[in-house]
Amino acid sequence: MIQKIKDNWQNFLIGFLLVGIFVLGFVIAYLSLSFSKVFVKTPIVQSTPESQSPVTFHKPEKIDDQKGIFNTLLLGYGGVGHSGSYLTDSIIVVHVNTNTKKAALISIPRDLWVSGNHKINAEATLNGFQNVGNPINDITGLPINYFVSVDFSGFEKLINNLGGITVEVPKAFDDNFYPILGQENNVCGKTEAEIFELKNKFSGFDLDKQFTCRYEPIHFVQGKQFINGETALKFVRSRHGDSDFGRSERQFAILKALLTKYPFQTLESLIKIVRTNLDLATVKNLLEVFGNPSEYKISEIHLTTDNVLNSSKSSDGQYILIPKAGMFNYQEIRKYLDEFH
Repeated sequence: MIQKIKDNWQNFLIGFLLVGIFVLGFVIAYLSLSFSKVFVKTPIVQSTPESQSPVTFHKPEKIDDQKGIFNTLLLGYGGVGHSGSYLTDSIIVVHVNTNTKKAALISIPRDLWVSGNHKINAEATLNGFQNVGNPINDITGLPINYFVSVDFSGFEKLINNLGGITVEVPKAFDDNFYPILGQENNVCGKTEAEIFELKNKFSGFDLDKQFTCRYEPIHFVQGKQFINGETALKFVRSRHGDSDFGRSERQFAILKALLTKYPFQTLESLIKIVRTNLDLATVKNLLEVFGNPSEYKISEIHLTTDNVLNSSKSSDGQYILIPKAGMFNYQEIRKYLDEFH
């Protein structure tokens, strides 16, 4: 019986790790579980053959087995070869409270404006991956200690290693402007004079849309679909089929698909694909602390304009999201999240 509980929770935890991977509207996971008795120490860098990137984390001291509150941060980024390669366009906090037996997946929108006058998805690019937890703590009130991140190639590898997954597509959508890797600067046969004229007439994405050879159309129908890694990446990464909030729903759909995919890879295999400061000893310790996953109530939380955020514009005209309570005032967000603790 005890072994069955351990196995169930191991699958549950692996699923959370995988979820982060779907990360970035593209996938990519980071798992951070914070203890009241976990402290930050020497910075370390872990690199893997599959996914090379300058991700630095702080290694925590040995975890006390006392039950408490754990906060996991999942980060998704494009990686080498993609424009904005270190923009964390998927940001998810996994919150586990062993005292109240509650767990929550909290999606943080990429366009949320933070201190320093930039979108939160640029935090890693500007201040390093190891510092992304700081604004997350400010916004949610949840301290972050562990990270798991995955880039596009790692995400595809994960799904393909599982033999593909069956996902429940929440809504049908079309995206006629899904970027083709390597075509970001293709002029599509236009002359310098034509490009000059287009630049005078358009800007931003309206300008990008004039170069149609850089994109491919993608289509998803509502309902269950079996998809491989490449298709799963398109599903979670698409930005022009609906909204960023819709993309958040799609990421959670991938999470659910991963949680129902058995058998899972071993933890050893998973850790080789993701970038994390968690080691096997720490994970096994956490499995003991969490106990039986069937006892937990799990919530999915999307911070949106329907609850705690408002749409706005930055001083330079960017679309941004700010708290309804006012710029950099996160009290209502924290209060909203309290009920899920």
